Amino acid sequence: MHGVKNMNIKKYLQWVLPLIFVGTALSQPTVAVLDFDANGIPEYEVETLVERLRSELPNTGAVRLVDRKMLENILKEQGLQQSGCTTDECAAQIGELLGAQFMISGAIGKLGDTFTVDAKMVSVSTGAAEKAKNLSFEGTVGGLLLEMQILAWEIVDQEVPKALLLKRAGEEGGEKVTVAVMDFDPRGISLLEAQTLTDRFSTEISSTGRAILVARSTVLEVMEDQGYDTSGGCTSEECAAEVGALLGVKYMINGAIGKLGETFTIDAKMFEVSTGAAAKTKNATYTGPVDGLITEIEILAWEMMGVKPPKSLTSKRKGTIVTEAEKPKTKLGAALRSAVIPGLGQAWTTDYEDINQKSWYFMGGEAAIGLLALLTYSNLNGTNNKAVKYHTQYINATDINDIRAYKEQSEDNLSTAEDLEKRLELLTTAFIAVHIYNIVDAYLNGPSGEETTAVKKQRIDLVYNPVLNQPQLRFSIALD
Repeated sequence: MHGVKNMNIKKYLQWVLPLIFVGTALSQPTVAVLDFDANGIPEYEVETLVERLRSELPNTGAVRLVDRKMLENILKEQGLQQSGCTTDECAAQIGELLGAQFMISGAIGKLGDTFTVDAKMVSVSTGAAEKAKNLSFEGTVGGLLLEMQILAWEIVDQEVPKALLLKRAGEEGGEKVTVAVMDFDPRGISLLEAQTLTDRFSTEISSTGRAILVARSTVLEVMEDQGYDTSGGCTSEECAAEVGALLGVKYMINGAIGKLGETFTIDAKMFEVSTGAAAKTKNATYTGPVDGLITEIEILAWEMMGVKPPKSLTSKRKGTIVTEAEKPKTKLGAALRSAVIPGLGQAWTTDYEDINQKSWYFMGGEAAIGLLALLTYSNLNGTNNKAVKYHTQYINATDINDIRAYKEQSEDNLSTAEDLEKRLELLTTAFIAVHIYNIVDAYLNGPSGEETTAVKKQRIDLVYNPVLNQPQLRFSIALD
């Protein structure tokens, strides 16, 4: 009897459990996502970003996504396009026809170097916005893909997975590198000032989210155990490597801060403890108020870790800066690169991290047109040769049938050659047009190239002319 009961329970579970899972799935609200409006960026980029949002929503486990094809069919039946359904009322109406409970719509725009995303989830039953989210993002458009994934979780009130947040912070696989910072060597400034600036540098290293920083007290303790002078007695790379090995860190950072007249210099070096090889070096020369040096060393910390400094930090900059940073990218630089290789300027603008579809369109388009032009040219040469051959045979022929046949073949090949010439001209024109458009596009959408990190040389200045005994304006052009 007991065995019969167990068997009945098993059968019951076999039938009931699937029904429970089905019921759970059906209890999830249905959501449809409209294409977002494009403001200042290409529509195809917006479509790609919204598709990433759609693909992430089912991963939240909170909603069931309405198939995009169903949405497009409903819109087509209503004589609408996704871009034409921008109001909450329209979204609610479409959602009702789809049988969805919620509709998600929004807009993606760009202002300067900042991307903006505004999204809202509208209740189909009430027509009111149940949830609204917006964000600002500085970086390449490719970085928005991750932001759209995170947005998918936030818009449905779900906790964002830690893996996505770690990825946003720039941590590969959630792993941070271990780093220890030695006190920077003072040159022309006091030891206390150097230590204060080093502390600020260390704090900012931690703020980047890229490093696990060993506490300064621990570094000093290890140095004391090894008999090193903690007030500047460990300035060589050998000493730093030895201390780093005892600390068990992957990287050590040391450097020097100096002063020459009214100019401050910062030199920093990060090297791998196991090999002693330099992983990265950074230096900056600063002229300005002494408190501005704090901001510069904070910015240097972000650059040392390979992370773009936040705008809130760079906006505090004072004085004049000369760094070893690469020359700013310019519109002309992008145009010249696209002139050499189609699409290269567009790819260069995004640091090759997010080679957009436009780059591939230009590269592939010109390659295809060029290949067709070469094939057409080859066929044209072959056809012309045939026409010449048949014309020669026509002139030399004595039989009336041969004369007639050679004449027809020669005329046919000449006619074909004329068609091929027209086609070649058309392809050549298309090739040139696409190439020019590619260059213009690279220039118009290229970086501004503002000289923010270099000392700007004066081109117009006021000078005194001793000969005329009067002040004059002087115009100069830098050739370097």
